[in-house]
Amino acid sequence: MPRAIPRVFLITILMAVSVLSFDSAKALPRYTAQYGQNCALCHVNPTGGGLRSEYATEYLIPVELAAEGWEKGEKENLSSRISPNITLGVDLRSLLYQQEKGNGSSFAMQGDVYLNVELSPRFSAYVEQGLNGSGEVFGIARADLLDGYFKAGRFIPDFGWRFSDHQMFNRRYLTDSGGSDSPAGLFGQGFEVGISPGGFSASVALLGGSQRNGENYSGKAMYQKGFGDLNVGLGGALLRRQLGSEYRRVAGAFGYLALGPVTWLAELDETKQKGRLGNMLSQELAIQVSQGYDLRLTYNFHDPDRAQKSGSRQRYGAGVAAMLKPYYGFSLMANYWDLDPGEAIDDQDRLEGELMIHFFY
Repeated sequence: MPRAIPRVFLITILMAVSVLSFDSAKALPRYTAQYGQNCALCHVNPTGGGLRSEYATEYLIPVELAAEGWEKGEKENLSSRISPNITLGVDLRSLLYQQEKGNGSSFAMQGDVYLNVELSPRFSAYVEQGLNGSGEVFGIARADLLDGYFKAGRFIPDFGWRFSDHQMFNRRYLTDSGGSDSPAGLFGQGFEVGISPGGFSASVALLGGSQRNGENYSGKAMYQKGFGDLNVGLGGALLRRQLGSEYRRVAGAFGYLALGPVTWLAELDETKQKGRLGNMLSQELAIQVSQGYDLRLTYNFHDPDRAQKSGSRQRYGAGVAAMLKPYYGFSLMANYWDLDPGEAIDDQDRLEGELMIHFFY
């Protein structure tokens, strides 16, 4: 059973709410839910993340998402295009975190530069250069048939919700039961094909990394529907990675509900690693208090081996996500880790605070 949440955690929640009351994104899945659209609305990559589309950069962010929009003359002087067929973008995130007993640090959690070269109306080459040499590099071809695409190169396979918060359990523990501070383990090399007719979208990828084709793959399908002011989405995904003589497999279901200022996203995954079946749950509830300011609540659960009492972890989070102006913002979160130690969990309960500063274009 979860332990009682410390008083300091509740105080932090109240502080976060008070920050919002004084007012008279990287890939953010909650925008998919709010607008009832797939990721291609805001990103060059049809599976989300990375370089933003011209629509997102020049209209959606400054007009509908940021607390304050363009300043006089700013729109005329800013453009993501450096030539008719070449587009640039950036994502810079710095994180400061503080734990109990004075432990803490600060570091650059993201430093990505994006380049997209349109070779023709249907073909383009995409390059992302990140910290430590990480990033997606692929060519993409688009087709009118079923609004489809074909992608070849190095990319993150399409799976579940691609939260920008790397500490969400469906990012941190997806392919590593011990956890990874870097998303580099999610990258794969190979081919991906996808379609998105109407409210339905699906993708299948064949990935390298082994001597036999078919050992590494991913698949995802999702259906989105609007019912008046209510947007609903439901999908499923599968990912298999062969690593030497063993493999890791993840199967999950995910979905969202969005009504007015409230957006709820959830993902439930079953993991398999070294013959152990585990469960993982990631949830985010976002409440828009005013344009550019969201109250963000999260809950994560992970049991690496549900058949054995080998330990489990939970994380409760609460805070503020703010996009002050185009194109910068911050996120202030308080997280409480509730650990049940065991063979697979070697950690302790702790309270931590996070401040993330984000510059992007």
